[in-house]
Amino acid sequence: MTNPLDRTARKIKNTNRKEKLKILMFNHEFPPIGGGGGWVSHFLGKHFAAAGHEVHLITSRFRDCPKDEMIEGFHIHRVRALRKSPDVCAVHEMLTYAVSSSLYGLQFAKKFQPDIVQVFFGIPAGGGAYLLRRTRNVPYIVFLGGRDVPSRNPDPPYYRWLYLFLKPIIRAIWGNASAVVACSEGLRELAQETDSEIKMKVIPDAVDLETFTPVQRDASPEKVRVLTIGRLIPRKGFQFLIRALPQVLENVSHNFEIEIVGDGPYKIELLRLAEDLGVASHIHFSGSVPYSELLQKYRDADLFILPSLAEGMPLVVLEAMGTGLPIVASRVQGIDELVAENINGALFDPGNVDELANCLVKLINAGERRVEMGKASTERVKPYDWKHIADAYLNLYTDILEKENS
Repeated sequence: MTNPLDRTARKIKNTNRKEKLKILMFNHEFPPIGGGGGWVSHFLGKHFAAAGHEVHLITSRFRDCPKDEMIEGFHIHRVRALRKSPDVCAVHEMLTYAVSSSLYGLQFAKKFQPDIVQVFFGIPAGGGAYLLRRTRNVPYIVFLGGRDVPSRNPDPPYYRWLYLFLKPIIRAIWGNASAVVACSEGLRELAQETDSEIKMKVIPDAVDLETFTPVQRDASPEKVRVLTIGRLIPRKGFQFLIRALPQVLENVSHNFEIEIVGDGPYKIELLRLAEDLGVASHIHFSGSVPYSELLQKYRDADLFILPSLAEGMPLVVLEAMGTGLPIVASRVQGIDELVAENINGALFDPGNVDELANCLVKLINAGERRVEMGKASTERVKPYDWKHIADAYLNLYTDILEKENS
């Protein structure tokens, strides 16, 4: 298999010998709010702190979450921002974070004096870093995660008009960054459609391979358990999964059930669709589950599916692979770098209900071959360990600071 970390791995040095850094991070989402992007900042912050660096993250305040706390050895600062839902952040809510975090970051930097700033999502988190670069000459890195990158067919569709307004701002944030990092090759290619002049690096997302370990699975369980995890929004594509089920039921040779873990504003529509198609008895909506309980969900499953219309590099697929699950997923950026057809799963074109049904039937009926595909997932995910990825970021920071100081 081609190792997507080869380019990064060749540059990794012994980070334990490097000068300890003061790292300031911006992310509008951080657990318990948001999705995979929040967990990326969590795991990177954890590993940076474990390596002896001083790390502070500025994120959104939400409900009764503490204004300031320390998690996994690094500091969390929550600033005022409008946020109604833990799962979805509206545009105007992002704007309030952009303003609050920028103002707080300017004040906090006077005391903290960061060496470098890490931004997760140029919009809405890049404003504070941009101002620190302009006022205090602090270098910053932008992490691209998905929806912060303009696309031709965004979800929701009105983002097409929003991107027209935001593109000059996005280009300014990217253009003043010391580095722009995409979490997948496909996302980098998409980002270059917005600004082809900026050189972008690829550092993928990762998984905690000490936690997400494989389990032994039965090739002929009484019922094949199909798991999917994500925010219940149209972009995640669960509507296509439900629409495919009548075809699946006609063609499977084995009993199955689907568990959907997650919550969001699209849940009522999905429930209604399942009832209208007569497939509700085959679907279990589990709602939001604490992250600490997700491991057992993966272990209890026989197969993982993610029918998204767009992704960066989904952590749920990496976690599912870590636990030895075969993957059925849409052929979008990030996923197509993780899943190899007939090796550790099956891919279909996003939104194509017929292809989705065929892939799901194939894996449900696969028996022993399905178990072998799960073992292949375990092998393919080995390079994607958070320690390796954190080292790649730390080496990037060191290279940038050496250039700044030369």
